[in-house]
Amino acid sequence: MSTTAVLLRFRLRRDRVLMPVWIVVMAFSVLFVAAALASTYNTEALRTSVIRLAAVDPTLLALRGDADGPSAGSFFVMEIGAYLGILVGFMNTFLAVRHTRADEQAGRAELVLATRASRRSMTVSTLTLAVIANILVGLFAALAAMSTGYDVPGSFTLGWELATTGLAFFGIGMLFAQIFSTSRAANGWGSAAIGAFWIIAAAGNAAGTVSADGLHVTPGAAIWFSPIGWGLRTLPYTQNLWWPGLLSLALGAVLIVVTLLLQGARDTGAGLVAPRLGRRTASPALRGPIGLAWRLQRGSIIGWGIGAVLGAAAIGGLGKTLNDSISKNKDLSKAIEEMGTGHGTVFEVFIGVMIALIGLVVAGAAIQTAMRLRQEEAATTAETVLATPVSRLRWYLSYVVVGLVASLVILLLSGLVAGGELANIDSGLVGQTILLSLAQLPAVAVYMAITALVFALVPRLTIAAGWVLFGIGVVLGEFGSLLNLPDWVRQIAPTAHTAVPPMASADWSGTWWLVAVAVVAFVLAGVVFTKRGLVSNG
Repeated sequence: MSTTAVLLRFRLRRDRVLMPVWIVVMAFSVLFVAAALASTYNTEALRTSVIRLAAVDPTLLALRGDADGPSAGSFFVMEIGAYLGILVGFMNTFLAVRHTRADEQAGRAELVLATRASRRSMTVSTLTLAVIANILVGLFAALAAMSTGYDVPGSFTLGWELATTGLAFFGIGMLFAQIFSTSRAANGWGSAAIGAFWIIAAAGNAAGTVSADGLHVTPGAAIWFSPIGWGLRTLPYTQNLWWPGLLSLALGAVLIVVTLLLQGARDTGAGLVAPRLGRRTASPALRGPIGLAWRLQRGSIIGWGIGAVLGAAAIGGLGKTLNDSISKNKDLSKAIEEMGTGHGTVFEVFIGVMIALIGLVVAGAAIQTAMRLRQEEAATTAETVLATPVSRLRWYLSYVVVGLVASLVILLLSGLVAGGELANIDSGLVGQTILLSLAQLPAVAVYMAITALVFALVPRLTIAAGWVLFGIGVVLGEFGSLLNLPDWVRQIAPTAHTAVPPMASADWSGTWWLVAVAVVAFVLAGVVFTKRGLVSNG
């Protein structure tokens, strides 16, 4: 058996859990959203109303995508196409870094290179793994779409879109793995690239030209500078174009060639960009564990925060358009009411749905803060900190404090931004929006507390459990009502128990239960962690 084949078997075994999880997440995302849209927007007249509403609002076009007619398939792609591109982008950049830069940083690559294996064979085996993963993602996404009634050619075009977009981002991840000397930096820049390409595609969508009937939008030129945009231009279920996917394959191929060339220009373990030297003396803020916890996580927290605040800013633009439309379109009003759980006006329900979505974004930041406990323990850096007078409980609480305070600040800023945007419609919405935003904090705390509890009880499952918990929250919280799931299933999501509009008569009993659950989980996690041994990756 060739060296490349042996390395491929090793990589497949190493990803025997993670790869199926990604595939299932992608397939179920397609399945759930397709079912939700089929249930809610089940007539061409309703889809036509939504498309014409979006076509005249650049904000909606940026967030959703450009329409190509009122068919069920085209509407589905308009709603979720860009977000599937983001998901497959993360899957591939993380895969590339995990099997290259992370292996070098941990010393595993050096051990492999001590055998007959070469750098080239390691890269080729990683590329082969990525090709297999993306083919499976595309195939299962297509099968999921077909299972909900979408046609075969369009479903396979959707699968082609995801597979080719994924390979483009795999090439981007491989490039960053050569440039930077740490997996954290490579993953960070890979994530930034995904965000940047999404913004470019969104800008192209927002600058689109609307057809005379208002049902077709031709995007602006910017969309052709983004792999996510190339995927969207395959136009599944209408034109079923395959050639835009070739642009993604070409980009991925070029970047792989560049990667192979760069490998020969650096030492194993080194990056083309040398790590920045630190300060000669530490900042006074680093004298305690809270300052250290913030310093280690400020980049990711700020990133989540920017996403939440931008989403809050978009509420204003969407609100102005919807406020003019919902009074004229009963079908659209009914669709919005089905998305929420509040009992206020349709517009208040819309605000509640959007703020709940921002709450989930903030929950992602809180979950990642709890995950960092495990990452520091696994890398043995926690052991170094605990060798000082810092106790285990104090170290653990420093991350809890940073996560909760950061979540509070992000929610407050989001509420202020959204409320300020909505003030032009109704000044009374300002206070209600801020209060509604802050009401998400107990649910966010529950997400973080459960992740921390998993860290204390089964540390090796912390990362997987955190993202599974986040995924469950997104599916149940945002699509539970659209999927007509039973109440007891929807009640599993913490966000189902937050206060909902109108805030003047909101029921706060669920909030107190969330606070109680979070406190118990945080305390139990702290007690268990202080009594168990440290568990490293080794």
